[in-house]
Amino acid sequence: MRRIQMTVLGSIVTTLCLLAASHAPAAEKLSDVLRESKWDDIVGTWVDADGKGDYKVTYAWKLPDRVIETRTNYRGVQSVGLMGVNAKNGDVFHMGADSTGGSSLGRWEIADNGDAVLSIVFTDGDGQEGVLNIRHHREDKDTVLVTLELPQPVKIKLVRAKK
Repeated sequence: MRRIQMTVLGSIVTTLCLLAASHAPAAEKLSDVLRESKWDDIVGTWVDADGKGDYKVTYAWKLPDRVIETRTNYRGVQSVGLMGVNAKNGDVFHMGADSTGGSSLGRWEIADNGDAVLSIVFTDGDGQEGVLNIRHHREDKDTVLVTLELPQPVKIKLVRAKK
């Protein structure tokens, strides 16, 4: 009899937990975070402003309002990444991998001046580890200045690709 009571009690607790979870607030949407930070129009393709073809990045929704896929080609190295919101803490994360075997994990933050800064830890294709901040500064709605924050910063001006 005690075993039956414990089983019933366990079922009731499980049901209550499921009901509570089903009424928990949904995780913040990436689309809302982008809209609030005024970066919601980043979706699309961006290319280097000088037209040399050294840099191209495309941001595209893969799970509407929740996940953006990034596809980048920088001097022949291709990479793919995913951006989303961590449901537990609300951080905007980024994870990616590239054609050399490298990988990265990072977090996006909006600086006081409105810049979007991606802070990553990475392992390159040769197994070397490092950290890097990649700053995105909006010059206007069709121009973004990307800065790889290295001892000698690398700046790349991107313009929205013509459709």
